[in-house]
Amino acid sequence: MTLVLFEGAAGTGKTTRLLAALRDRVVAAPLVGEQRVLALTKYHGSRKRMESKLGGRTGLGRLVDCITIDSFAWHLVRRWRALVRHLGGNPQEGDYQSITATAGMLLRQAHVGAWVGRRYPVIAVDELQDCKGGEVEILAGLLPCTHIVGAADSFQDLSGDDECAAVGWARTAGEVIVLDHNHRTSTAGLIAAARALRDRCEVRSDRDAGFEVIAVPTAPVGGSSLAWRIKLWSDGGEIAIISPTKPGTSPFVDDLLRWVATKTASTKKSNATAGPFRLEWEAADEQLRTDMENALALPAAPDAFVACAVLADTSRRVGAPELRMWAEREGNVRGRDSVTVADVRAQVAQVIHRRRAFGRSRERQRFALTVHQAKNREFQSVVVLWPLRVQPDAEQQRRLLYNGITRARQQALVIVEDPKRNRLDSAPFRSS
Repeated sequence: MTLVLFEGAAGTGKTTRLLAALRDRVVAAPLVGEQRVLALTKYHGSRKRMESKLGGRTGLGRLVDCITIDSFAWHLVRRWRALVRHLGGNPQEGDYQSITATAGMLLRQAHVGAWVGRRYPVIAVDELQDCKGGEVEILAGLLPCTHIVGAADSFQDLSGDDECAAVGWARTAGEVIVLDHNHRTSTAGLIAAARALRDRCEVRSDRDAGFEVIAVPTAPVGGSSLAWRIKLWSDGGEIAIISPTKPGTSPFVDDLLRWVATKTASTKKSNATAGPFRLEWEAADEQLRTDMENALALPAAPDAFVACAVLADTSRRVGAPELRMWAEREGNVRGRDSVTVADVRAQVAQVIHRRRAFGRSRERQRFALTVHQAKNREFQSVVVLWPLRVQPDAEQQRRLLYNGITRARQQALVIVEDPKRNRLDSAPFRSS
């Protein structure tokens, strides 16, 4: 079988070309019987985006199973669990590193790969650069039995360096088509800044060209700048405020967003004002799990017991119908009077996972999120908050900033915490 990799910078249309190649492949070699196309992604955000595009002009939506590679690995492990035991594997539910490693081990068995290939003769892999370890082994095991079409950019691998194992494997395993034209934006400042970060050159601020970097000594000063920008951009579509840090880990970011939500920026010359503007963090899975567990008032000890009837009633009151149905099933079908806290926590994790995977995305005009949450998405306008508490490695800083600013279609602003007024003279804003 064959592999085709579309490789290019952010906004060069990798996913679009991938889907076009997918359509052409299905036209050239029509699916028969129960055959389907398998579309794999690393994150649910990119899975939702691909699923949406597959339902559009490609006309392939009804022929495609679009899932994350972790979910595919878990399905494979469960289907071949007897062989897993025979091979000495011991994957743990929820531990995706062990699950993908086991799935990769399974696919080294020729008959397992052939079994997948009979169902899925064509496989699409978006954001292939994010695949690690066992995930790369899965793709390598599938290649002899399927045709793979992938899209990747090694510079968008936030956890890596110049050596991206997944892209390195794909380059040697198949054909590479390099894309170099930016379709996401025509804003000169955004294009120049993105290129400078990739080339490790000076990042130039040019407000008139659609990209600006400002250094501020304190969070209130940064908050005032953000408030004015929100007012200026509010009629131009959604505004994403992106940070490399999570909520509660950077006083600068937390204080700045709090200032914008509670204070008003003003100018004496014209008596104009901006704000306050309500801003919400896009909740991460970890925070959602913690919130649900707190609402359930679970005992602290993992081996403590919770009555199924009590759990069902509490789940109903806190708005967790999936958990209520699970508790009722455990009691009525399996005859269990109670379940352990560890069991409940595992089920809560599954509930949050399914909600993230298949729930509707909430439409908002402006919101805050991390660089990792913004990955694989795009917004009309972007403000990147750049605190002191960011990874010290210069290469990682460039990738984080790059992934932040390249989410913008129209314009971007970077607000840098700089009390000593010297940060713009070092990476990632200057070459090193």
